[in-house]
Amino acid sequence: MLDLYPYLYVLAIIVGSIYAFSGITDFVFDIYYIYRAVRRFLLSRNWPKLTLERLEAREQQKIAIIIAAWHEEDVIAQTLTNACETIRYRNYDIFVGTYPNDPATQSEVDRIAQKYLRVHKVVTADDGPTNKAANLNQVFQAIKEYEQRKGQRYEIILMHDSEDVIHPYSLLVCNYLIPRMDMIQIPVFPMDVSLRNVTYWTYADEFAENHTKLLLVRELTGGFVPSAGVGTAFTKRAFQLMALVSESDVFNPGSLTEDYELGLRMNLRGIRAAFVLVNIPSPKSLGTGKRNVADWVATRAVFPLQFRRAVRQKTRWNIGIVLQGWQNLGWQGNLPVRWNLFQDRKALLTTPANFLGYFVFLYFVIYQILVTYYAPYMPPLIEKGTLLWYLAYISTVFMIWRSGNRAFAVNKIYGFWPAVTSIPRSIWGNVINFFAMTRAVWQFSLGRMAKKQVALDKTEHEFPSEVIEEGKAAAEGAMAVDVEREESTQIDADQLINDFLDGMTNEDQTVRVKTIRSVNRKTGPFLYPYLISYIEDTSWRVRSEVCRTLSFLRYAQAIPYLEKAAADPDWAVRSNAVRALGKLGDLGESVLVRILKGHDRYASDAAQAILEHQGFFERNIKRLLGGKKKDMRHALLYFSALAEYGKSSLAKEVIDNYVEGKLDFISILISGDIE
Repeated sequence: MLDLYPYLYVLAIIVGSIYAFSGITDFVFDIYYIYRAVRRFLLSRNWPKLTLERLEAREQQKIAIIIAAWHEEDVIAQTLTNACETIRYRNYDIFVGTYPNDPATQSEVDRIAQKYLRVHKVVTADDGPTNKAANLNQVFQAIKEYEQRKGQRYEIILMHDSEDVIHPYSLLVCNYLIPRMDMIQIPVFPMDVSLRNVTYWTYADEFAENHTKLLLVRELTGGFVPSAGVGTAFTKRAFQLMALVSESDVFNPGSLTEDYELGLRMNLRGIRAAFVLVNIPSPKSLGTGKRNVADWVATRAVFPLQFRRAVRQKTRWNIGIVLQGWQNLGWQGNLPVRWNLFQDRKALLTTPANFLGYFVFLYFVIYQILVTYYAPYMPPLIEKGTLLWYLAYISTVFMIWRSGNRAFAVNKIYGFWPAVTSIPRSIWGNVINFFAMTRAVWQFSLGRMAKKQVALDKTEHEFPSEVIEEGKAAAEGAMAVDVEREESTQIDADQLINDFLDGMTNEDQTVRVKTIRSVNRKTGPFLYPYLISYIEDTSWRVRSEVCRTLSFLRYAQAIPYLEKAAADPDWAVRSNAVRALGKLGDLGESVLVRILKGHDRYASDAAQAILEHQGFFERNIKRLLGGKKKDMRHALLYFSALAEYGKSSLAKEVIDNYVEGKLDFISILISGDIE
């Protein structure tokens, strides 16, 4: 026992130093999180809550959900069925990327596509398995071709995996914040299962802490929000920019965690991202006082239950995030971004330190037992006042603090007993992480020596069968929004006006909103003079619905009112107002450019979002490449305004490529071939 002492003493110094250093760096995040939480508690009384009513107030943008699938025949049908039957959103489609040599998955997607027309199968040009990045690049190309065929365009691209449980309200959250933000990441929480599944619950522990605190702090401190690859929504313009700067591909096929890398690359290009943590109780939870993981607007899934499968999955994450990320992107970015990179990559040291620390601790325990009961003459292992004593003391304090923080996060999502058991469970989590990191370094090193790309190590997926019914119950509380407006066959103008005014005198805001929503293209000409007066109503819900109805009607005479509403203090109102202007063609474009150049920062931001986001970009690209001098001048003025007043990275890239004569690169921004 004494012979081992010198070696274990040195190991204890090394492990203790890593513990202490890592604890200090984590503590910085904790302090900032506490500060922001206290500040938000004191000031949030004056901030509007992100409620279901507010989410539904925004006009629905067209969303494309993209999924890569390789041998997912066991889960893909249930995932697609769950999505189509529970999502409380109307304006979306799902594109599933399959492989020519995977007929089983194709067959399942075909079967669901026959039942739900919003599901579309994409077959890649290459046999599988490639990696997710290569698959999704071809899915995005298929979306552009689909847009060309159908004469429509998607405004939001939402990433998911083939085993995800998509929250009924998640598309509403993305729709509300985009294009105010270019990238939205909602949390990912494992499903609530029996506590006997210890390996599985290590995922829940880690995601609970990371997705209720660490990612929030990253955003608030000016760092980058990494995409989790699921529940991540992007503006179409963000994808266009990344395709332009990479000269074709949005995702990097050379990375096993293309999602994480994409979030970093977007941050380096100035693309705005937000991590959104929202709790909206379902009707099933209201009034019960019980904590329900399903109330958080988050992506849920079943993670590996077995040790071996967990190691395989985390091996891929470590290769992509820690090793390939370091290799491909280095240490770019400002100080907060580099700090985030350090926090991610320090796992190369902290993971083996955590594992080896258990052996040092076990040695010290056995040694102390021997000293106490059998050999009191043996010297003490740690003398007070020595470096090792201070390191042990500091490490113990940080270990207790870390365990308490994680238990607090787990309790917030899953409740009391999962929180209590998260403390001893961290030991098993560290064992899994050690073997995963060791395997990652080994595979990555072999790949580097052989000069080959590390192959995708697929994780088997499961889908909980009870989720569909649960999702239906959670979605029952949402209003049906953006439904087709009923067209009247016979119109009695006087009665129509009287009914409208009666509805608008009701004190119930919901009744007033429904009254406005009943206006359609046939009744609009009669009701417009009365409708427009409510664009300055005291209720933000009423003002917002008026703007959304004007967006539906597309009346040019409403432009002065919509331009004023673009400066409304409420985001839902001004976003609906600028979307309405965006549907008025060149006339709307000129008004939006005028708002962009104005002094109201909020109105300018809203206008820029539409000018980059609602088809204007593609139309002006075609003008720029069309050859007509008048059209080219119009397009250059448009891009110059965006670059100068909106500081648009995408507009700057277009101008730079145009000046350099790189017309082929610019053409990838539009769907299909240039006519």
